[in-house]
Amino acid sequence: MPNRRSILLFGIALFLAAIVPPCTFAQLTPKQRTDALDSFETVWRTVRDRHPDPKLNGLDWQAVHDSTRPLIATAKSLDDVRSTLTEMLGKLSASHYAIIPAELYKNDLFKSAAERADNASSNSSPGITPIVIDGKALVASVDPDSPAARAGVRPGMVLESIAGAKVSPLLEIAGTLKDSDAQRLIQGSVTRKLNGTADEPLQLEVVDASGSPKHIEVKREEPKGKLVTFGNLPEQRVIFESRRLASGVGYIRLNEFLDPVSIMPQFEAALKQFNKAPGIVLDLRGNPGGIGIMAMGIAGFFIEKNGQKLGEMKMRETTLKFVIFPRPETYAGRLAILVDGGSASTSEILSQGLQDLQRARVFGTRTAGAALPSDIIRLPDGDGFQYAQASYTSEKGRVLEGNGVTPDVEVRQTQEALLAGHDLVIETAESWIVQ
Repeated sequence: MPNRRSILLFGIALFLAAIVPPCTFAQLTPKQRTDALDSFETVWRTVRDRHPDPKLNGLDWQAVHDSTRPLIATAKSLDDVRSTLTEMLGKLSASHYAIIPAELYKNDLFKSAAERADNASSNSSPGITPIVIDGKALVASVDPDSPAARAGVRPGMVLESIAGAKVSPLLEIAGTLKDSDAQRLIQGSVTRKLNGTADEPLQLEVVDASGSPKHIEVKREEPKGKLVTFGNLPEQRVIFESRRLASGVGYIRLNEFLDPVSIMPQFEAALKQFNKAPGIVLDLRGNPGGIGIMAMGIAGFFIEKNGQKLGEMKMRETTLKFVIFPRPETYAGRLAILVDGGSASTSEILSQGLQDLQRARVFGTRTAGAALPSDIIRLPDGDGFQYAQASYTSEKGRVLEGNGVTPDVEVRQTQEALLAGHDLVIETAESWIVQ
């Protein structure tokens, strides 16, 4: 299963590289040097033993060890150690291999991501979903009858300040890095700033449709969706939404591939309701993934032929084939899948797989390109090490990792459309279905 937490941490590592002060360049103490060498050996052995390809794509890993260890032994600072390890991992020419500085684990941004599940009182929301467009943090949507809706917050407004914190520094970093993981991280950071305790009003500085700055005080309350846990992941809020669009097209949105016991019956019930609809819009924008096998289960609602696959995931010991098992009753109408840079892992597997099978048309923007399952371990020197455990290839041989899913129709949301109350991606997909 592609690990949502590891994807987030990978983005955080990139982001904080720009804001965490560098370590001092004092000489390493004897203990630090010992820990650095032990960390190097741990990283090297983990790659040797856990890389999906036992031959490491022909790379002489022992030779890499022998040439790198002396550099670690003579490193002058912790930054030199990390730089050398990063250079060594770069020889693998693969993503999801990263050294995460120990300072990161003390950073408030990291803590807010890792610890928010431990503080249920901070899980209240004003009902705002943000989006970053053209260097601005905008209100993408406002939940109906939410505190934000009642306070007058509208889609398209620019979020200038949240709880007294200016948003612009985060946006400047995103613009500098120009990295999809960093962009997704910024959007997630804005979301976390919006959320908080129910008894603490949220102070917002926004710019409205007329270009005028406004101060808005918003309450927070328990958001919609169900809190679920899975493995070692923090508690997540899973949201399933289904409704009919004005044209009669069915619309389904899923924000995470978790809680199959609850989600799959809801998905089936929605499709029964939409059985006469001219088509279905499946909105996976911002969906970071989750349980991989759910992609096969959902695909089974739309594929009637046995033996079809979404692709396969190769691990060191085995290969997992994403075989689709058709449901007794499948939906035969048009299927449009909506994606963006926040769509990752299981979202990418499902989208690319159904696109390969020519069963769905994909709308939106290129996905995250983060389809690999990975894990993170702590090293003797306190740093973290992220490493991939598998490789994924779609049915037509497309490698999603680092590439993402390319939409059949690229559609980018704009501030002007949001201010006018339009979702260009949904509208474009709806037009294709009913044409």
